[in-house]
Amino acid sequence: MSSQGIPRLRGLRDEGGSALVEFVTFAGLLVFIFMGVVDYSFYIKEEMELVDGAASAAAYGAVPGNESNLSAIQQVANDQIQGVPGYSVTATNVWECTPGGASVASTSICSGGVTPYKYVVVTASGTLPPSFKYPGLTSNLVLSATSSYRVPWSH
Repeated sequence: MSSQGIPRLRGLRDEGGSALVEFVTFAGLLVFIFMGVVDYSFYIKEEMELVDGAASAAAYGAVPGNESNLSAIQQVANDQIQGVPGYSVTATNVWECTPGGASVASTSICSGGVTPYKYVVVTASGTLPPSFKYPGLTSNLVLSATSSYRVPWSH
């Protein structure tokens, strides 16, 4: 080999710019991960608003005398939920013979002659568009929260 080939080989072994190349490669990955964390934090925030709205409304509806006013129960949820685009709230009354059991009609008599338990069930749902578009992922995230409270017997 000629003496002119040796300096070229030494130039190929120079690692002066390799740190910059590694940083740029790693920084791109970090930015992508950070974007996912930010997007997920928005998802958690909106989900918490739905949970809070549904729980507040169900607690309001569990107060004797409020359980039949479904529009007022839904309004309590609407007052709590803010920022979730396109959300909807439904409130219903459900009767069960045993807690967590199957639903029965309000006029049913359970085994042992017991009156069924009355529950207020509030469901809040909405969709959240992602802050950043990711290839291969759906365009909207579906959020949902359900809360139920037993209405105490009133005399």
